[in-house]
Amino acid sequence: MPDCSIPGCKDPGKHRLGVRCRVWQEPSPVEGKHRTDALWAPDTDAFLCDAHAMGGMDMTLLIEPNGRGSNSIRVIGGSGSDI
Repeated sequence: MPDCSIPGCKDPGKHRLGVRCRVWQEPSPVEGKHRTDALWAPDTDAFLCDAHAMGGMDMTLLIEPNGRGSNSIRVIGGSGSDI
């Protein structure tokens, strides 16, 4: 099991981070997809321990279109305040 992705935390990372883009309004522009269905949902290689997963998180999302029809996620962990 990987360590938690929060810098300095060596607890086991039991919870995987991911990002999901959902259909939010109907009618959906994508055939077969309904409201709240995922258009895409890649997982990251980042994991959180129980304490950090449940303790609250501030996240910043930087979106960069790539025109390739694929998605990638980069995770950069900051320490913030200790739990």
